[in-house]
Amino acid sequence: MLQPGLRILAGSRTPSPNWSGALSRFFELSRSTLDSLLADTRGGRLCEPAFLFGRHGEQRMRGDLDAVMAEIDADYPIELRCPFEDTATISGGLWSGRQLFGPRFEDGLAKLRFAAGTLDLPIHVHEHSDRFIAVLAGEGRFWWSEKPWRQFDGTGIRSTPVRTGDVLVFTRNLLHTFSAPESDLLLLSYHSPEIPFDDPRQYTLPSLRWTPGMDGLH
Repeated sequence: MLQPGLRILAGSRTPSPNWSGALSRFFELSRSTLDSLLADTRGGRLCEPAFLFGRHGEQRMRGDLDAVMAEIDADYPIELRCPFEDTATISGGLWSGRQLFGPRFEDGLAKLRFAAGTLDLPIHVHEHSDRFIAVLAGEGRFWWSEKPWRQFDGTGIRSTPVRTGDVLVFTRNLLHTFSAPESDLLLLSYHSPEIPFDDPRQYTLPSLRWTPGMDGLH
């Protein structure tokens, strides 16, 4: 069973002293949070796949998200390209940890924009990486299911509204998707490890295709 709605606990690791700038701090924050989550799953305190939800202030993030993103955009401008995961209304760009910080960094950070009216990103899993996601701007919904993805039959789907300042962290193999019915939704999505957007291992669809547009709630 998943553990939705629990407060995310900040990890115990501190940023490396030679790291500076908002992008490197966000990498470290994300990695530390995921380390804590994975430790809880290994220790049996959370079931897998695990999902936690909270607010960015609980992460002791320095400055607000607007300031963090403004600094990242200034230091590391990135082009958002579409389609993302075969959805025309979603665009994305990826900062590679390997390219920015050296070969020992296997994680990546994506900036994703869901245009208002996006209801067609299918529910899917990331079999090979875990996620830490901050909502930078806008509002929408996060959808997930407790079912193993190979047994997904379109039932048991849950959702929660998300808005600016929310953070979500979940382990690989969690069935999930986002929708943005009424406004744009801008996300900062940490991937551990990094898998390029064009790699077929990036995401996996269950045999039954389900999208938020199939639910009257959106």
